[in-house]
Amino acid sequence: MKQYNDDNYCFVCGTQNPSGLQLTFRYDETTDEMVSIKNFPRHFQGWEGVLHGGIISSILDEIMIKAAFKKGFKCVTAELNVRFKRPALMENTVTIRGKVTEVRGRVIFAEGRILDPNNTLIASAAGKFMTIRHEENS
Repeated sequence: MKQYNDDNYCFVCGTQNPSGLQLTFRYDETTDEMVSIKNFPRHFQGWEGVLHGGIISSILDEIMIKAAFKKGFKCVTAELNVRFKRPALMENTVTIRGKVTEVRGRVIFAEGRILDPNNTLIASAAGKFMTIRHEENS
């Protein structure tokens, strides 16, 4: 069986990945959300001065996974739907927020969003995640 282990080399949150985003996370008890705050270097841009949409999708995926993990679920992405509202400008520090909205058996539902410094929505996501079975993890 496939084992899912964290070797700290994840592209989004791995502290050992020198090419990665190296996001850090904290839990906000008042909103029951995982939160990350980040300013991205230029080598993650798409169009000049704009954060690449694939990076936005990746960080939304990760914030929802972290929210599920905080609730005790180790899971993998089954479905990800991202809605882009406006560009994420490279010079801005963004806030990423994610939370679990529902649990149905092995399926975890979550939402994420990225906000600019004025708390204006840049992008949002809804995701479905499958918990990893014990035998897949041992």
